[in-house]
Amino acid sequence: MNQTKIARALLNIEDYHQRAKEKLSQMAYDYYYTGSDDQLTLTDNQKAFRRIQLRPKVLIDVSKHTTTDSISSETQILNSTATLSFPCIIAPTALHRLAHNEHGELATVRAAVACSTIMCVSTISSIRMELIADEHRRQIREYFPQSHSQLWYQLYVFKDRQITQKLIERAERSGYKALVLTVDTCVIGNRESSVHNKFSLPDGIRAENLIDEQDESTKKYQELPRDTSLSWKDLDWIRSITSLPIILKGILHPDDACQAVKYGVQAIIVSNHGGRQLDTSVNTMDALSDIINALGHHSHLDVYVDGGIRRGTDILKAIALGAKAVLIGRPILWGLAVDGEQGVKNVLNILKKEFRLAMMLCGCETIADIRKNNLLVMNNHRIRSKL
Repeated sequence: MNQTKIARALLNIEDYHQRAKEKLSQMAYDYYYTGSDDQLTLTDNQKAFRRIQLRPKVLIDVSKHTTTDSISSETQILNSTATLSFPCIIAPTALHRLAHNEHGELATVRAAVACSTIMCVSTISSIRMELIADEHRRQIREYFPQSHSQLWYQLYVFKDRQITQKLIERAERSGYKALVLTVDTCVIGNRESSVHNKFSLPDGIRAENLIDEQDESTKKYQELPRDTSLSWKDLDWIRSITSLPIILKGILHPDDACQAVKYGVQAIIVSNHGGRQLDTSVNTMDALSDIINALGHHSHLDVYVDGGIRRGTDILKAIALGAKAVLIGRPILWGLAVDGEQGVKNVLNILKKEFRLAMMLCGCETIADIRKNNLLVMNNHRIRSKL
């Protein structure tokens, strides 16, 4: 008697991770999944969320979350210039065609529009930024006119500043709404799996945004030298090129967060590059707590956080600590690898459903309630949400 094995239902981010691991090549999976050195920071990013406990409030009317068209999880960021269907942004990750060869970033941007969220497009995307922007506009125009989706452009500053300047100009011309400047990659971290696997780009997959600038470096884009002289004063140079809001990605130290305020940037992303840069650096939730405390009540700087977010409760914990939104990277890649555009939509919808459930169970009628309801306990020490 033939017994057909029933495929396991994909109910959460880890389910998508395991299914993606089955589908991706070893080289692609390791490139996406692994961190630097001993991967201690990579692991600690997730463990940090588990160390935080929730202390829910009860007997609060949370019925507004139960309607299918509810906007109860909607949130505004970046001085109210962007609206998210829930406080979750697609983080910049490289080379989506390694996960979905046919459509790559085009599948991801379609899901971003459908789910009414922001997609940060990586400098190292496998589809040109202009084509991604064209598809973004087409999806809104033809299918989702009510979507609040935006595109932000993630930027590396290369030693050849002309390359960087052209990338900024192209992004603004293409309609990107903010510039996400990565500040933690003066050099690339020690990613040993790429050495073990002799990582190289498969035929037909290229870092498309860099093709016009340096044909010889297309297959060895990681060798394109970053500008090790990049410093705070260079923000003035970037502002001389663009009027786009500037968001700094890769802030871990409270002093740097305060410096960002002094230099007038619009937002920061508390990030350790997904554990891919400096191993044993602080996990992002501990860094977030210190940064929010250092900034105090009066800072108008938006603070976002990434790293290790795998559940809706993780998003709620980040918001309770003071973040305006979170960014997710690897979960998007797992969804993309499993089922393209639909897989990315499923991942976002799983997290949104879990987040709204967590809000209800914690007695939070609004996003603001998450921050003021004193919900968090970590290591038996009370952490007040209202900081």
